[in-house]
Amino acid sequence: MRTLISLACRNIFRNRRRTLMTLLVVSGGVAALLVAGGFFFYIFWGFREVTIRNGVGHLQIYDAQFFQRDETRPLELGLEDYRDIERTAEATPHVRGVAPRIEFFGLVSNGRKSGAYMATALLPAAEKKMGFAPNIVAGHDFGPDPAAHEALVGAGLARSMNVQPGGGLTLLAVTADGALNGIDVEVAGLIATGIKEFDDRILQLTLPSAQHLLQTERVTKLVVGLDNTDNTAAAKALLAARLAGRGRPLAVRDWMELSPMYKQMTMMFGGILGFMALIVFFMVVMSSANTLMMAMFERMREIGAMLAMGTPRRWVLSLFVLEGVITGALGAGLGVLLGNGVAALLNHAGIEMPPPPGNVRGFPLHIQHVPELMIVVSFLVIATLAVASVMPAIRASRIKIVEALAHV
Repeated sequence: MRTLISLACRNIFRNRRRTLMTLLVVSGGVAALLVAGGFFFYIFWGFREVTIRNGVGHLQIYDAQFFQRDETRPLELGLEDYRDIERTAEATPHVRGVAPRIEFFGLVSNGRKSGAYMATALLPAAEKKMGFAPNIVAGHDFGPDPAAHEALVGAGLARSMNVQPGGGLTLLAVTADGALNGIDVEVAGLIATGIKEFDDRILQLTLPSAQHLLQTERVTKLVVGLDNTDNTAAAKALLAARLAGRGRPLAVRDWMELSPMYKQMTMMFGGILGFMALIVFFMVVMSSANTLMMAMFERMREIGAMLAMGTPRRWVLSLFVLEGVITGALGAGLGVLLGNGVAALLNHAGIEMPPPPGNVRGFPLHIQHVPELMIVVSFLVIATLAVASVMPAIRASRIKIVEALAHV
């Protein structure tokens, strides 16, 4: 085996220029896949963490009927004994914190103009415990008193209502009993999500203020934050088991179930990466097959001499396949080095990408280091070169000795 490897290496570098061109094609393809894949993985990771930290959390607890039918009145399917559920959730391993929330709609007025709003009521202390913080662009966060009637208003909604931090607004909403109620709130600050449609409608209140407005003690859901996103599946299973058997069935949903856009995005970019890989592997197959076929014709008399001296034909076949495998390994190694080098340069360049559709803020260009992707791409390239070398290898092993020796 050592002799076979030594001979294969000598044959590969017999024509250095041709081998160099093949290695450039292979390594360039590997580097392109690693850079593109690293960028896509960064987008996946960033979208996942932004989704979680923007308020979705890792898990959410609802009444089981919340996803089965629509409410006929506000908070009809809300959680009434949420404090008991909260204590159970907080005692579950990997849980960092639990925050009750109310989500509702209503009308907001500045005395001269009215508009619709989407409100989220929360406990600021519980949100901060889990690392959730609003992006405040003006003013300040909620004060220390959770019972104070304060609000954080979306920048677009504040502009529409012509209000600034320190100003006042009147919020109207339908209570849990179906009546109309209203409260006056002071605008503590302006917030921005980066998505214009949300910024034109969102509004945040403290939980006591919302419960006073809606005349209820219920909450829409409980948001659960974990110590690590990788523990989501384990924590969900444990929490669901602990909450089972209660008087009113509960549903536990993870962040991926609550963010269908993430699945769509991963499928789209995964398809793009797969199409790129298909093109790269086609180029690699064509380049390597051409190189190995030319090498076979150049070494025709040499192959005939080897066969005439009693070399087994399977040995000749193995030699050509091994040359393809070694070429693939060298190309994959150079491609990994080249890809990491290009990624490091791009990461330090400070390039800013344009805002995605529906957003107003861009994001930095970053290539994520993904060892699993390097291993998979390298293995596929080596396997591709091995497959590409099979046809020339079979042809070389079936050469007739007389014709090979007479070849010019």
